[in-house]
Amino acid sequence: MFKLIISVVLLSLLTGCASADFGSPNTYQRYDVQHLGQMEEATILRVRQITIESSSDSSGLTSIVSAAASAFLGSQVIGNGKGRYVSGALSGAAAGFISQHVSAAMSRHSGIEVFLRRANGQTVVVSQVDDQRFVPGEHVYLVSSGSGYRITH
Repeated sequence: MFKLIISVVLLSLLTGCASADFGSPNTYQRYDVQHLGQMEEATILRVRQITIESSSDSSGLTSIVSAAASAFLGSQVIGNGKGRYVSGALSGAAAGFISQHVSAAMSRHSGIEVFLRRANGQTVVVSQVDDQRFVPGEHVYLVSSGSGYRITH
């Protein structure tokens, strides 16, 4: 029984852990390197905490693969005859449930929504991961590149 539980948990974690990298203002993507970008000064008006959610695997493919593999492993680990079918069904159902919830949790990241006033008076808003702290009234740089806008000190 212990082997079954370990197999289900490990397989669920491995197949359910696909998460999106939202990109940090401190990390550049390959296509942004050695390309001309633009920078302008701006003033922080307001900062608000948000949750960034990736487009998780809405097809359920990770859950299906996890459930199928766990059902197979479960049927091989426990018993013979009808007992192995029951253990396969239970381990498959448990793995599908676990991987679906792990995938949903891994697709959420904390972020910030920053309201800025540009030098020309225009007000804009930029959302990004929250690996830098900003406070209202602070002067920052609004950087544009091929992947969008980012705010930095």
